[in-house]
Amino acid sequence: MYSLVDRLWRTSKQAAGITRKITPHWLRHFFASAGLSKGVPVTDMAEWLGHRDPRITHETYAHVMPDAPERLRVLMDSVLTRETELRLPLEFDVLIEAA
Repeated sequence: MYSLVDRLWRTSKQAAGITRKITPHWLRHFFASAGLSKGVPVTDMAEWLGHRDPRITHETYAHVMPDAPERLRVLMDSVLTRETELRLPLEFDVLIEAA
């Protein structure tokens, strides 16, 4: 009647004490929405979700990232006023020193 995956999912939910209706599909969307809303890069999330093109991820989840421009502005203000130290990969450090 139920597939092995369905039985494993139901058993796992019961063992965790989860009573609300949560499906694997719902959990996938929750994972993506939560990560992207907290600043996880779209390219990383696309890879984890198995999307061939990050544009698919962006088009699907853009609504959970409406404050991304504001988060970037706050970060840049903080770095440029030296309130926050930004650690960049080595190749960027070399470019900055050469400038």
